Amino acid sequence: MTETDRLLARLLDREAIRDLLARYPQAFDDRDWAAWEELWTEDVVWVVDGTEIVGLDAVREFMVACLPPDYGSKHLCGNPVIELAENGATAHARTDVVWIAANYENTIVARYVDDLVKVGGRWRIRRRDEVVMPFRPGPPPMSDASKALSGPTMRPLD
Repeated sequence: MTETDRLLARLLDREAIRDLLARYPQAFDDRDWAAWEELWTEDVVWVVDGTEIVGLDAVREFMVACLPPDYGSKHLCGNPVIELAENGATAHARTDVVWIAANYENTIVARYVDDLVKVGGRWRIRRRDEVVMPFRPGPPPMSDASKALSGPTMRPLD
């Protein structure tokens, strides 16, 4: 394999991983469980605040039951930072996420830290750690200079 071929293969892998990671919020928000199931390995581990949910069946059961079927929500995910292993069969990704409930509140602010593996030529998520930013009530403790500069572009802090 030439260096150009190797670089092209890595770019294609990155794009496939970006696509995979973008499919999660849409599948969950649309309650498209068939599409959602295609994203994971059978032995997936999902970790939130130290609590593990192990196996595709257990993760699906949790996800399906966490909201009523008629409750709308949206995940907004930032661009992932993807690190491909040299072996071409595993990768690591970090993606910031904000979950907005039907009341339009930012209910979850977190980072997905994913371990991915290529299975049968397709990328799948093998482990997801949801690293939540703890809620802190009240306005952010911004400096006066920051308030003066950013204040006009922000919701009122009071």
